[in-house]
Amino acid sequence: MIRALALLPLLATPALAQEACTTWTAGMMDDEGGQVFTAQACATDRPDAYLVLNCFGGEIFMRYDLAMGAERSPDQSEERDVVFRFADGEERLHMLYQDMDGMFAGDLAADAPLIDRLRSGAEVRITDADGVYPIHTIGLDGSSTALDQLLAQCD
Repeated sequence: MIRALALLPLLATPALAQEACTTWTAGMMDDEGGQVFTAQACATDRPDAYLVLNCFGGEIFMRYDLAMGAERSPDQSEERDVVFRFADGEERLHMLYQDMDGMFAGDLAADAPLIDRLRSGAEVRITDADGVYPIHTIGLDGSSTALDQLLAQCD
């Protein structure tokens, strides 16, 4: 099940945006249904491309700005296999474009290998398997702490 969450401003000021691109953040954020605990980071090469994770009932809901900086906009309900490349391998997640917030969304178990890989290493490079959208890099500094905090809130 993919849950669409529309986070109102992801980051309120440029200073916060710059900080988020050097380290992951975790905390309560507003969405259309109220406050939700969120772990997030933005691409070091494209600060307006966000990776956002929420957790409900042991399931992670991940959203990513896959098309940020692309030459084309996603089609309504477009689906993509998204590749997360680490120094020692890769993980994939099937994601669906969500018109409401303009991000691709997918879900996975809280104990999925992708979550473990996001906790370590220096960075992850993210793109779609077909190479339609740009590759962006997200640093993993602070990811372990942010993801641990997210999982502790997961009920």
